[in-house]
Amino acid sequence: MRNLYVRSTIATLAAAPIAAVSLFGAGIGSAQPLNCINGQFWDPITNTCQTPRPAGDCAPGEYWNALSNVCRPLGQL
Repeated sequence: MRNLYVRSTIATLAAAPIAAVSLFGAGIGSAQPLNCINGQFWDPITNTCQTPRPAGDCAPGEYWNALSNVCRPLGQL
């Protein structure tokens, strides 16, 4: 019987750090991006607010990619 108590205590101590990290991780994972001002947009790649660039004159079948500042064929990122 004593062996059962020792094993359950070890299992509880081993699981405690995992439980603590999962509680703190939930708050970090749901963080809101900054409120960008004056028509700026949030860029998660650079982790900053970016000012939109004026769209270039793209050919038919292309779209303006504001993050890379170039025209791209439809269907490509």
